[in-house]
Amino acid sequence: MRLEGKVAVITGAASGFGKASAELFCREGAKVVAVDINGEGVEEVVKGIRAQGGEATAVQADITKADDVARIFQTVKDVYGTLNVLFNNAGIDHMKKITDTTEEEWDRVMTVNLKGTWLCTREAVPLLIEAGGGSMIHTSSLSALKARPGNTCYGASKAGILMMSQVLAIELAPHKIRSNCLCPVVADTPMGERFLQSAQAMYGIQLEQWDFNAAKDIARSTVPLGDICTPMDVAYAALFLASDESRLISGTYILIDGASRAG
Repeated sequence: MRLEGKVAVITGAASGFGKASAELFCREGAKVVAVDINGEGVEEVVKGIRAQGGEATAVQADITKADDVARIFQTVKDVYGTLNVLFNNAGIDHMKKITDTTEEEWDRVMTVNLKGTWLCTREAVPLLIEAGGGSMIHTSSLSALKARPGNTCYGASKAGILMMSQVLAIELAPHKIRSNCLCPVVADTPMGERFLQSAQAMYGIQLEQWDFNAAKDIARSTVPLGDICTPMDVAYAALFLASDESRLISGTYILIDGASRAG
């Protein structure tokens, strides 16, 4: 029960990293406000958590809309009265050469990944201060640290999250609020499948017909430790950063990349 008594907000909780983290946090004693633009999906996640004896509340919201974000944290206050952990996990992928990227695509990626993270953080900070401190976790990416062709837009958005997290660590340290990032490699998630489909050339994927399992096998061969990221790999890293075990860790990141950056 590493999070017993803590209240956490997790965005992008209907699938992938967010779903796995919401389920794990609840098993570890947290009360979770699970947020996603996919209302039906996040309701199903919360239903499953409650069936296992956990405590969670679903909120359908678009994190790019200030009113929606304010509603998320009003729900936190109304239902649980406090906040200890914010996991900014929601995001979208993009893999195109700069000359093929439209202005609309650029704006969309920056709005969801960077502005959405900023809006949620801005609303969470007063609650974390009121609680006497807490932990903020942000899903960045290996793409924030390692340059790859076709990654200008997505990589820039994730690098922005990384720097924002580091600034927040300094700015909010007097309030005992920690801020850290997770930087995973390509993952076995719905978003990971979309990423691999659009980044086939980068991974040397040559398939006559798209097959996610075959693509994952090829992607694994590019990772020194021989595997891609799973939702639970990220969930356990997030659990550590959310817990008091990481009380002196702030302003940094955890690479979940099987030594890809080093390789």
